[in-house]
Amino acid sequence: MKTRVQAILRAGLLACATLWVASANADGFYIGAGAYKTDMSIDEFDDDDYVPAGFLGYQFLDTNLLMLSAELGYYDLGDYSGSGYDVDASAVTLAGVAYLPIGPFFEIYAKAGVASVSVDVDTFGSKDDYDGEEAFGGAGFAFDILDTIDIYVEYLVFDTEVDSEMVGVGVRLDF
Repeated sequence: MKTRVQAILRAGLLACATLWVASANADGFYIGAGAYKTDMSIDEFDDDDYVPAGFLGYQFLDTNLLMLSAELGYYDLGDYSGSGYDVDASAVTLAGVAYLPIGPFFEIYAKAGVASVSVDVDTFGSKDDYDGEEAFGGAGFAFDILDTIDIYVEYLVFDTEVDSEMVGVGVRLDF
């Protein structure tokens, strides 16, 4: 009798796991673009700018509890100039994104990955480059419209020789 109950429980757990995996699907590709306010600091230099960004991603897991995707992006980190200095910065990123749905229309997410950053600094005729691959990450939330359009707000930090933080709002379109 005891082995029969255990067998029934195992079969029930296996059926639930199978249903959960079967209900998990991938939404597929998405693109997005946004407008960001970025803040950059290098030594005594600290300035902000309004910049564009864009990304392409693939959502490979979509359940009611968790969504996972991989994303390739381009972020303009700003173009700053003033008396005696000129700074131009950008980043190409590769990130993993984990989403937690909160109800049918909202989701919060975390993004982390690697950024290939290019920063060109010209101060009083002296040129420096702060190029390299660095970690970046952030968090945000999105509002789902018509199940294929998301309006998002996010905060990103680029861990480079040049301190760079961004806050942005944008649109993501699922295919």
